[in-house]
Amino acid sequence: MTISTELLNTTFADLRGPLVNSFVRSNELFEALNSKARMPMEGGTKIERSFSGGAPARGVGVYVGDELLNMTRRQQIRKFEVEPHRLVMAINIPKRELAQNSGKLAIIRLIEEYPQTSMEAAKADLNKFLLTGASRGLAFNTSELQGFLTLNGQSISGIGTGVTNGLLDFVAPGSQSDVVQNVKKSSSYFHFNQYNDITSFSADGMTQLRKTYRQCAHYAGGIGKGPDMIYMDDDTYTNFEDARSENVRVTLVDDKIDKSNTLGLNLGLASVTSSIDLDRADFTADTAPRDGVTYMLNTDYIEFPMLEAPNVSEFKERVGDQDVVTAIFAMQGNLICTKLPAQGCVSGGAV
Repeated sequence: MTISTELLNTTFADLRGPLVNSFVRSNELFEALNSKARMPMEGGTKIERSFSGGAPARGVGVYVGDELLNMTRRQQIRKFEVEPHRLVMAINIPKRELAQNSGKLAIIRLIEEYPQTSMEAAKADLNKFLLTGASRGLAFNTSELQGFLTLNGQSISGIGTGVTNGLLDFVAPGSQSDVVQNVKKSSSYFHFNQYNDITSFSADGMTQLRKTYRQCAHYAGGIGKGPDMIYMDDDTYTNFEDARSENVRVTLVDDKIDKSNTLGLNLGLASVTSSIDLDRADFTADTAPRDGVTYMLNTDYIEFPMLEAPNVSEFKERVGDQDVVTAIFAMQGNLICTKLPAQGCVSGGAV
């Protein structure tokens, strides 16, 4: 008996929720943000957050007693701004497949073969883009994802010269000057990320990692409030693991995260993970990240506000163009960072 679209949707109704939940929970960054309620639903054409670039007033030291107060008010409240980016993907099942199968087990197989595989491809592309600014090209190519912010500060949005969709620069804070989140980076009003470089892991690897962690923690309120997520490329992670192997117990990261890609160690209070998506080859040739990449993230100051949460529609019959039934995956939102000095990156480490 042919599987009807109605019967397909009846079975799919029980699986759509878990499919979408898996899309969020198997992405390490999304899972961390979601667990802190930092993927809020919002409206509007832009995502905006205010931040303070310093004290709005100036003080005076009193030595005699008749010093004049400085009444000048400095405008230090600035506004980050990003546009919510929308992704849409058609998930097609050929009607030929529906005609050749029957029963609930056959429907589940078709769902695993088409919707689940499609969602896993989209998830892999987005995860890689958030880390590197590049896509695997399974469901979306890089240009289709460039409306999202990425952690890689080398990624250029194409909006204009010096405008980037990458948060973390691999240069010293005083040399950071690109426009990101609609604000020009500057160390003078606390819109910059921490950065250090490892000469070789055996020489100064742990020193530079601990230094960057402390610098990030300083701007978040102290060591107890430092980064809670640290990503490393695989070679850097191997060196880190070797350096810590005698003193650190290796544990699996939360079972909601893909264990095939990720193991956990600690640095400070942060979980340190390696992801195959953090590929050094995705960074600009002959630049420091080609020798190793480490991101230090404080997710208390990172959000992914959404205008539309990830969702998958019911299947509907297509008329005229293709002999398929189609469900639509869609989401709309973007990353935004509200305290960049609490975030950091380290180059080197793989050597």
